[in-house]
Amino acid sequence: MAGHSHRSSVKNGHKPFKSKHASKGSLKNAFKGKVEKEAKNGKSNKSVSKLERKNLSKQLRHQKILDTLETKKLFEGNNGAKKIITVIPLTADVYADDIVKKLILSAENDGKTESDLEFDLKMPSVTNFRINKFKTTLQVIIPDMSNFINILDCAKVADFVVFGLSGTSEVDGEFGEQIIRSLEFQGISSYLGVVSNLSQVHPKEKFQLDVKKSLESYFTHFFPNEKSVYNLEKPSEAINAIRTLCQKYPRTVKWRDARGYLLADNIDFIESSENRGHLVVQGIVRGAGFNIDRLIHIPGMGDFQVSKIEKLAASARRNKSTEEGTEFLPSEERDILEEYAAQDMNMDEWSDYEDGFEYENLTAARYDDHGFLPGREQESKKVKLPKGTSEYQARWYLDDVIEIGDEEELEEIQDENVPIQEDEMMVDDVDTFNTEQAQSEMDTQTEAGGEDMFVDLSPEEEERQLREYRDQEKEDLEFPDEIELDPRESAIESLKSYRGLKNLHNCSWEVDERDPDCPSEWKRVLRIGNYKNTMKKLNKEAIKSAQVVAGDIIKLYIDIPKFLLEKLADPKTEVFAVYSLLKHEHKNAVVNFSIERWEEYDSPVPSSEPIIVQYGIRRYTIEPLFSSASTSPNNVHKFERFLHQNYVSVATCIAPVDFTQSPAIFFKTSVTDPKGIELVGHGSFLNADHTRIMAKRIVLTGHPFKFHKKLVTIRYMFFRPEDVEWFKSIPLFTKSGRSGFIKESLGTHGYFKATFDGRLSAQDTVAMSLYKRVWPNASLPWSDKLL
Repeated sequence: MAGHSHRSSVKNGHKPFKSKHASKGSLKNAFKGKVEKEAKNGKSNKSVSKLERKNLSKQLRHQKILDTLETKKLFEGNNGAKKIITVIPLTADVYADDIVKKLILSAENDGKTESDLEFDLKMPSVTNFRINKFKTTLQVIIPDMSNFINILDCAKVADFVVFGLSGTSEVDGEFGEQIIRSLEFQGISSYLGVVSNLSQVHPKEKFQLDVKKSLESYFTHFFPNEKSVYNLEKPSEAINAIRTLCQKYPRTVKWRDARGYLLADNIDFIESSENRGHLVVQGIVRGAGFNIDRLIHIPGMGDFQVSKIEKLAASARRNKSTEEGTEFLPSEERDILEEYAAQDMNMDEWSDYEDGFEYENLTAARYDDHGFLPGREQESKKVKLPKGTSEYQARWYLDDVIEIGDEEELEEIQDENVPIQEDEMMVDDVDTFNTEQAQSEMDTQTEAGGEDMFVDLSPEEEERQLREYRDQEKEDLEFPDEIELDPRESAIESLKSYRGLKNLHNCSWEVDERDPDCPSEWKRVLRIGNYKNTMKKLNKEAIKSAQVVAGDIIKLYIDIPKFLLEKLADPKTEVFAVYSLLKHEHKNAVVNFSIERWEEYDSPVPSSEPIIVQYGIRRYTIEPLFSSASTSPNNVHKFERFLHQNYVSVATCIAPVDFTQSPAIFFKTSVTDPKGIELVGHGSFLNADHTRIMAKRIVLTGHPFKFHKKLVTIRYMFFRPEDVEWFKSIPLFTKSGRSGFIKESLGTHGYFKATFDGRLSAQDTVAMSLYKRVWPNASLPWSDKLL
């Protein structure tokens, strides 16, 4: 039949199950393992549509175009900024001047020969080259390759770093690779790999290609974004290399470009008084710009005030709201040069207790409300924050120290005193690191000509001490924090400064507790309540308040004492850079660094040992205290005696604050290393947090002697019955995970009975934890002039 189509008359489709609530299986199939995140701050997680994603991508692309145009304006024009090129040869048979000559000659069309450039280059030097073919001026820096710090400083200000590779010799692992790694840790803008002696490998080009591929593979291992290495002996590749340097725009280094800086073209000195004067530095502004009210930092010399800024030529990046020749003078809001707050007895009442306290008998003490043991109750007084601070000291407390609402009042807090003991009661044998050894090492580093203080040991004695030194780190890793008491001494007297805690991460620990070990600088440091918000605020203010911006040619009149003129170097032979500081960056605070040991460094790194840290534009000699990189609700963290390999720790000290979260590199001085220093570790500047508490733990261990179900007799933890009674309230734990408490003392030799939550084996070890607070140490500026 025409037009007939078969259609099924029976429908067997099953109806879905109608349930008021979804089952667990249906929810599992619907989400397919995805975890729904909780909304933060009461905001719902709404999905972004395709149109919104395309719009966001368009906005980001448009912003990148604008940034590129701004960078382009910086280097364009007659007054455009020069591109700073730092040339670093990585092997001994490659020379920086040879690399520069081949690069410059490849772009010259006027018949200029290599002999014409012979007098322009020195080792080291800072030389300007005008590349007419690409209408660009290059400022080429050749660093002093015997000075490791100078290499870092030259690469720090560079737009491009040119690495010189060799076709006949490999890069030295201890020197060349350490330079590359240090520059990676420090932060590098743009980079280029070149080889200048490939013809010495073999006269035929096809054999040279294999070596070049090997060099490219080596270079890509460190810099994956750079796929090629330029052979400067071939004119085509040499011209491509110089074209890249002239036409490519450098990548930004966030921590460096967040502040203003300049590379000096000329320097002069104008004497203003008998002992002081004005150092006049002329150069092109880079980064965020300069403000006359902010301090400036000169590496190796320190922080200074600026008395005047004179603009010689305006940048093409901004509207010319100020004419050329404009002068800027400081205002009343000018930053001061004081590193600590002034001492004010009204600020706190610690000075009355510096001579020590009498420690009363606390044999029957128990845990207090904060989980401390032993403890002493004293009269508490209610104070308002901040209390007794003068108008001057108010500058050292930033606005976000006390976080309160608009209608809230300052909360009254309870200033509870914790027990304090005299320094004489400290036990030297529980400290892993010998402080006298650290002091003697510090003296030998800082004192010049102190040859009579050095004792040259025999090779056998030197090897024995080194083996013993490394065994301390190995023992700390295998048996962390364990100590053994002397049977002839009282544990009460030996461990007076330690306390027992129910839980390290749940206890309430007073930040400003009274402690004779507290450094005198503690009550005078800068206190920041919210570091991230403060950092964002100050960085935005630095950009808005900049009076001269990137591209401006200026003269800085820096107020310095005359005796520092001896440290000045010729800017045509050595890099002379000036950096602007953000507000409050001159002040000292309790700062924290993340730190990880370099894999090639095999010597132990104990806490409180002097090391050199470079973070951002500063270098300081610090005595860091290492602690676990953990997150705890009460901000109390376990102190670590050593910086172990393959572990990330937090290093705490008192040093100037940094609001750019710059990378940090850690060094140690070395007599045997030709560089004078050796790389220890790397990390970054985390924050400035005075509320971070480091608790040093010691573990007393005992041996199970007799077993009766869950009741065990323990020996060798204590050796006197009064010691057992003193520490009776502190919980016990075992290496297998059991927990218990002391029930009663037995006999006169320190034996005691303990009850646990399960049966113990004869191979188990019973332990008890005690804690003591450790305080950060102050730091000192470091300069490579000391080497």
